[in-house]
This record gives sequence, structure tokens and C-alpha cells, in this order.
Amino acid sequence: MGPSLGEGDGCELPATAVCWLTDDPQPGLVLVEFADAYDRPHQLVGKTAYFTGDLLSTSDYPCPTSIQCTIEDVTDDIATVSTWWLEGGPNDTRFVFDVWLDTLRPTADI
Repeated sequence: MGPSLGEGDGCELPATAVCWLTDDPQPGLVLVEFADAYDRPHQLVGKTAYFTGDLLSTSDYPCPTSIQCTIEDVTDDIATVSTWWLEGGPNDTRFVFDVWLDTLRPTADI
């Protein structure tokens, strides 16, 4: 069993990079998909720097990646995570998802 993750920890949520969208703005935008703890599908668009792996316009899609996020809360086996890099709405509200805690990995120290 890996290191224990808890509230406030940075982590990586496994996902699939579906396709390259555009080179502008740099470093480029990709479409990423994942399912939450309730099997609801989600799609995120973001700069490649917010995801793991070498995501390039020439990469073979779909391919595995992960999403950088922060654990907001843990209840039983479900973690509520938010994206610190992707905000929207009138109050710059972060996007929040419930995912299985055991799917998350600690953020890699690079």
C-alpha cells in the first residue's frame, strides 16, 4: 500500500488524454477524460503542463495521463478533489469531483 493521502494533499488522478486540440496557447491544449466515483464521465481541457506524461501534438491518442488536483475532503473511501489550475464561473469556483481515494497517487516530485 502506498503513502496515505489526506485533506490538503496534492495528488494525481489517472485519466486518458483523448486528443490534441491546439498549439495555441503554448504549451498546447489537450482533451482529457475520466470517470468519477459514481461512473459519471467528465472531460477537461487544459494545457499539457497540467497533466502528466509527454503529451505532444504528435503523440498517439488516446493515451494515459493524470490530472493534477488537491484533496479537499475524504469520507470513507471517497475523496473530493479540486483542480487548482482550472477555475470558472462568476466567483472563479474550482471544479470539484468525487473519486475513489485508492485511485489517487501522490504528486510526483520532479
